[in-house]
Amino acid sequence: MVRKVIAGQDLLRAAGTVTKKLAAWLAEKGYAGAAEAGRAALGRSAARDLPRAEALSRILYELGEGPAEGRLVEEFEDDYAEIARVEPGRLWFQGTGGEPIGPVAVPRRGSDLACVGWSVSALVLGRTRRGWRILEIGNVYPG
Repeated sequence: MVRKVIAGQDLLRAAGTVTKKLAAWLAEKGYAGAAEAGRAALGRSAARDLPRAEALSRILYELGEGPAEGRLVEEFEDDYAEIARVEPGRLWFQGTGGEPIGPVAVPRRGSDLACVGWSVSALVLGRTRRGWRILEIGNVYPG
């Protein structure tokens, strides 16, 4: 849903709940089997993860808006990277087939929201003598 709809926290939270209830109703009426309804029960985790991913996207986007301090000595860019490691106030990202890049300093509230395995689109990181920082970022998507 994050990829297709611009929505606030309340709608993102409600989407998982509504999907779960719809799946149960479809199974009850015989329009869907138990297996399909069980897969749709993942709506419970979506109700929790979608708002968290959106909040993390905002935090990381704001980090990318600031000026880069110092001269860049290295740059990392990937259309879709994953969060590879999370520590308080620090994230590591991994692109396709590469080693994890980091740590990237983030506010503690950002690392508290992040989960290993979540995807990040349009990620551009820059490294200065002080370390890695976010230069650009798209969205964060739950795993």
